[in-house]
Amino acid sequence: MLMQNGSISKNNRACMRMRNSFFSFLRFICASFFIISSLQSEVIHSSSGLHSKQYTPPSTSVVSKPTIMLDAGHGGRDEGTKVHTFKEKKITLATALYTKRFLEQMGYRVILTRGKDTEMSLPRRVALANKTRSAIFVSIHFNASKNTEAKGVEIFYYDSKDADRAKSSRKLANYILHHVIDQTEASSRGVKIGNFHVIRETQMPAVLLEGGFVTNTYECAKLRKKEYLETIAKGLALGIDKYLKS
Repeated sequence: MLMQNGSISKNNRACMRMRNSFFSFLRFICASFFIISSLQSEVIHSSSGLHSKQYTPPSTSVVSKPTIMLDAGHGGRDEGTKVHTFKEKKITLATALYTKRFLEQMGYRVILTRGKDTEMSLPRRVALANKTRSAIFVSIHFNASKNTEAKGVEIFYYDSKDADRAKSSRKLANYILHHVIDQTEASSRGVKIGNFHVIRETQMPAVLLEGGFVTNTYECAKLRKKEYLETIAKGLALGIDKYLKS
């Protein structure tokens, strides 16, 4: 670059502008080439399965557990067995709610035929169970007898013409009875065949629990206690879980 009297001539300034423009153009071309090359590399690696940042969608598969229908016997105007002010409908509902809690802690979905003191016909209970396609149906009741010495827990299933359903119901009954007796240390009256509407008309394996005698002074005293009803509920939940995992 030539200097004349400490300044740049007009011709030199024009040359400098042309040279600067030329170098700017070269820088633009180089930068564009670099970007294009990088994009081509990304495409090549991606198509060949070598892209280290390739997106993998998260798994949406969920292992769902079966739905269980719990039926709290009686309700509303139908009080069930009544001894003085002690009503069967109250303890069937309490036991169903405790059982529901235990089963939900195990991850099961639980539906109640009634979740409060409401009257519900037997056909409606059956229709609800069949509509929801529950895996099993468990009806909760408590016993009564003119013999005030009668005591213990018993479970009924229906000897259906559907041999598989009858077999499954009997299996469910045995598991529940075993665990309820184990938890409560009550007397076992065994698994029996019964012709109750709710276990006869339902389409899935179904059982009816008689969790003790409200007409027995000793058992009635225990059935008044929340802690004892919770032991029955825990036995129910464990028996159901055992059956569904078998």
